[in-house]
Amino acid sequence: MAISQLLSHFSYAYAGLVTGVLIIAYLKYRARWAPAGLRRVPGPRGLPLVGNTLQLGPRPQKQLTKWASEYGEVMQVQIGWENWVFLNTPQAVKEILDKQSAITSGRAPMPVGNDLISGGYRFLLMTYTPTWRKLRTIVHKLLTPSVSNTFMPSQLFEAKNLVFDLMTDNANEEDFYMHVRRYTTSVVLTSTYGRRVQKWQSEDVEEIYGLMKEFSDSTAPGAFIADMIPPLAKIPTFLQWWRERALRYQYRQTKIWMKYWSNLMLQIDQKQAPECFVKHFAETDYKAQGISEVQAAFVAGTMIEAGSETTSSSLNSAILYLAANPAVQARAHVELDEVVGLSASPTFEHETRLPYIRAMVKEILRIRPVTNIGTPHYATADVTYKDFFIPKGTVISIHQYAIHYDTSRYENPESFRPERYLNHPLKAGAYSGQSDPYARDHFDFGAGRRICPGMHLAENSLFITLAKILWAFHIKPPIQADGKLQTMDTSDDAYELGANTLPKSFKVRFIPRDITREQVTRQEWSDAQKDGFFLGQVKVNVDGVASA
Repeated sequence: MAISQLLSHFSYAYAGLVTGVLIIAYLKYRARWAPAGLRRVPGPRGLPLVGNTLQLGPRPQKQLTKWASEYGEVMQVQIGWENWVFLNTPQAVKEILDKQSAITSGRAPMPVGNDLISGGYRFLLMTYTPTWRKLRTIVHKLLTPSVSNTFMPSQLFEAKNLVFDLMTDNANEEDFYMHVRRYTTSVVLTSTYGRRVQKWQSEDVEEIYGLMKEFSDSTAPGAFIADMIPPLAKIPTFLQWWRERALRYQYRQTKIWMKYWSNLMLQIDQKQAPECFVKHFAETDYKAQGISEVQAAFVAGTMIEAGSETTSSSLNSAILYLAANPAVQARAHVELDEVVGLSASPTFEHETRLPYIRAMVKEILRIRPVTNIGTPHYATADVTYKDFFIPKGTVISIHQYAIHYDTSRYENPESFRPERYLNHPLKAGAYSGQSDPYARDHFDFGAGRRICPGMHLAENSLFITLAKILWAFHIKPPIQADGKLQTMDTSDDAYELGANTLPKSFKVRFIPRDITREQVTRQEWSDAQKDGFFLGQVKVNVDGVASA
């Protein structure tokens, strides 16, 4: 009797929960009706509750780009619980995310991904609050172009290591992929904590990429039902079957990020800390602003999470497109030979005289944005654009694929043509604030108050690695069994499924352009191993150990 009553009560509770969710869904939908004189943003019809989620498929950029051509500069798509408005033109991005940034800089609620797993501390997921604004101010001051340039010695050192690895450790023609990931992880960990990654198989890499995979998997659509339907987070905690697992993730991730933070605090106390993001952060008045050490450690962790895989993905994409486009390589070789010569490989001092290499950085960021579903913001108040009404509580996303593949702006947008950016000699930050939205080079780093603070560091990394790789090598496709060169696939099928742009593992050969370049490459890395590099006044040796 008692059991049957319990089951009956549970059934009523479950029915009540479902009814409540449906009522909230209806009210949420009704609240989106446009006021008089305005109209709702157009978009495709979807199914109840799940909306258009099932129509997107495994490669969402294809369907979203198709819809963009049908619905125009703004379109509404329901993904899971949330309504998304995609901005398909530079003007829409400028007017909504830049000019109305005070109300379009939030983040969609994630009761599990942000509140539980991240403890509310993950900078990337935090919505537009006073705490986020404080952190943003600190982060942007610590990642200005001039401050980012202080990490150039590390990037130069790691680039020499990378080129040497590509030349000596790519016998199977695919290990280069992980060498690139080692490079980007080492650069971002050095700039954040002043410690380098010597090899891919290491404790740092295992911890960081394990954490990143755990975080990525747990924030993927459908991973936790309460992130898909946020009102479910309001049910009593003892009914939240996902809570225990989420809190385990939080404990593990907090432990990892606090380990790195505590180690650097010890170096600071011993006056042996290299110049790095966290050292500079620790020197601010963050405690007086009410920012805890755990919060600070998660901000630093976010820099690592955001900078590692995105830059390696872009660099590996560039290698893929270069292998498929020998004419682009040939043009780069001519420029490098004229400016740099044979006696030494390129440095940052050559950058302003290598416009084609700089244009190549922009072109890979245009043709393969770091995400396939855009850069999402969240409206914290009602927004109007022209005669369109975007209600509070809407996800607003920059649709990079629609903008970057606009045939009215880019002839043959599927083609890899760095020359299309030769009229943009400056870096992305210089164009992001232009009054004319169509003067921007690309939108890969976002817009408004959530524009990527690490863009200067990322551009520096892509420039120096591409310059050194192209100075040293011909990048060739593998040779097939019939003796012919393999055709390199640069289509969407060459990329992993999901929201992030990540090329699948592929094969490619790095052939030294001549014996002199091969000798210079070997000598430069040999000298670098002996000399180490400086971060500020602190020397860092090849083992990643700072010495006074």
